[in-house]
Amino acid sequence: MRYLALQTFEMHLERIKMRANMGGHSAPESILRDIYDSSLANLGLAIREMDFIHVYDNSHFGAAPAVMLQAEKGEIIYRADRTPAWLTAALL
Repeated sequence: MRYLALQTFEMHLERIKMRANMGGHSAPESILRDIYDSSLANLGLAIREMDFIHVYDNSHFGAAPAVMLQAEKGEIIYRADRTPAWLTAALL
């Protein structure tokens, strides 16, 4: 599994608006917020339960996503020295 996130919900919303303006799909902000919150709430479980997971921070527009964490069968095998708040919270 590959999991990508941005520093804030507002950043996610801005990226979605950019894609929608280029002809992509969108959804009401309340639904997007629910998806965002549910996704982060389930990240810790995914890290523990997935056979393999890479977690990326994609906050820097135009740059390659940065690997923040890798886990195999519930064991963290790599964690970046500086992890974003959303990832730190998921690991609690």
